Amino acid sequence: MQIAQPNMPSPKDAAKAMQGGLSEPTLQTQRIFRAIMDAMARPGTIKPTKTDAKPPSGLCPLIGAVLATLADADTPIWLDEGLKTTPAVTDWLTFHVGAPFAVEPARATFAVLSDAQKIASLDIFAQGQQDYPDRSTTLIIAVDDLCMDGDWILSGPGIKTTTSLGVTPISPLFQDQWIANNNRFPRGVDVIFVAPDAIACLPRTTRIKNQKTGGR
Repeated sequence: MQIAQPNMPSPKDAAKAMQGGLSEPTLQTQRIFRAIMDAMARPGTIKPTKTDAKPPSGLCPLIGAVLATLADADTPIWLDEGLKTTPAVTDWLTFHVGAPFAVEPARATFAVLSDAQKIASLDIFAQGQQDYPDRSTTLIIAVDDLCMDGDWILSGPGIKTTTSLGVTPISPLFQDQWIANNNRFPRGVDVIFVAPDAIACLPRTTRIKNQKTGGR
């Protein structure tokens, strides 16, 4: 597995990286973990979630808290171009999360995408195996807003009939990419959408229909 070892920061940068962590790590991560598990079990449900984490500019504070909750030394993280080229962000994650960085998206347990309008093709990430579908990447995507009266009509396991979800912004290619992701089941990726103060999840079993276009 190709894992990038971050460069050792200078003493000054290291001191900065130590700042901005969760004030009550145990309580916050327990609360965030419960919110994520509930959102995965009930796709499309928006879970208001707060954190006092203060990572460097460019990394959404709640994404920093989500990574501190889910990732560890055994779960490589892949960062998109805007994040991996920001030393303050990688230093902060190294100190507060302790996970290595994956050079290739297919080697990542978690992938962080800071620009939801420019989502890479979902099939470049780890898809899992037929016998081990859990060996796949979970995408953590930063968005500006989540709402319950959006254009997406969701169906599938965990949804009684259908539910609606709005994600702003999002790549116009995402819905077609998600259909292809559905078709790879039981392989495929799962998604955690992270707004400034809320999360919503799309497990690979969830289907999307756009009520405006009528597309699947």
